[in-house]
Amino acid sequence: VRPVVTYPQWDGDECDDTKDEETCNALSCDRPCLLTRWSRWRQCTRACEGGIRWRSRQIRRKASGDGKCPRTFSKARYQRQSCNNSPCPMDVVCVAKMDLVIGIDASGSMGTYGWKAQRQALLNLINRMQLSRTSGILLGALKFAYRVTILAQLTDDKKALIKAVTDTKFDAWTTNIGGAFRVMKTMLQFGRRDAPSVCMLWTDGRPSRPSSRYDAALGARDLRSSCRVMVVTMRPAVPKSYVAPWVSHPKAQNVMVVRDPRDMTKKVMQVNTFVCGKIQRFLDWTATTTKAAR
Repeated sequence: VRPVVTYPQWDGDECDDTKDEETCNALSCDRPCLLTRWSRWRQCTRACEGGIRWRSRQIRRKASGDGKCPRTFSKARYQRQSCNNSPCPMDVVCVAKMDLVIGIDASGSMGTYGWKAQRQALLNLINRMQLSRTSGILLGALKFAYRVTILAQLTDDKKALIKAVTDTKFDAWTTNIGGAFRVMKTMLQFGRRDAPSVCMLWTDGRPSRPSSRYDAALGARDLRSSCRVMVVTMRPAVPKSYVAPWVSHPKAQNVMVVRDPRDMTKKVMQVNTFVCGKIQRFLDWTATTTKAAR
C-alpha cells in the first residue's frame, strides 16, 4: 500500500494503483507433526535373563488442523530390542553406576516374621552391591507405614547403611505408598548428575483406602519423571496388573512378584539382577577388589 501524495488536477492523469496484492500461505492448514531424530538406545533393563532396550522419537512440532501424528508407541516413534539373554549366575554383585533408593514396607500386614525377612533381605542385598560415589552405587533406604521414615540418604557408606537398616523397628500400621513415592523423590536431590536414578518399592499390600490408592498413583506419576520406578510385590493379593500403572516403561520389566514376604531372603539374587544393569560374579568381584586393595 502506498498513499497518494498529490491528487490529479486540471485533467491530469489518474494515479497508478495504490495497492498491490499477492497470494500467501497457500499451503493447507492441516499439517502433520514433525518428529525429532531417533534417540540413542537406552541401557538394557536387565544384566541377564532377558532385558529390553529401546529408542524413541519425540514430537518436535505439534500437528495443526486435521494433521496426524503417530502415537507414542507406534513403529514410527518407538523401537525395542531384547538384550542380555544369557542365564544369570548363582551369586552376583551389582557393579552398575546408579543412584538407588529402596523403600521397604513396615505396615501391619507384613507381620513380624515377614518384616524381619524383608529387613534381612535388604541387608543381604546391600552386601551384594558395590557402593562407590565415583563408579558404583549410591544407596538410600526408607520404610513406610502410616509415616514414612528415611533410614539413610544416598550414600556409599556400607557400614552406616547396614546399621541404619538393622536398627529400624517394625511400625505395624497402615500402608502409605503415595507418601513413600514422594519421599523417594526428595531423596534423589542428593544424587549425581552422571548416574541414572532408580527407585524400587517393596510392598505386600494395597493402599489402605481408595483415596490412598489415588494418592499412590499421583505419587508414582510424579516420581517417574525423576527416576526409573520399580515395584516388588510380596503377596498374591497384589498382582502385577495392580501395580503396573505405578512403574516405568516397559511395565513387565519393572514389576517382580514374590509369593510371600518371608521368601524375600531366598530371592535376594533375583532382586539384585532385577534392578541391576551390570553384574559380576561374586568370586570374580572378590578377587578383583582384593587385588586392588593390595
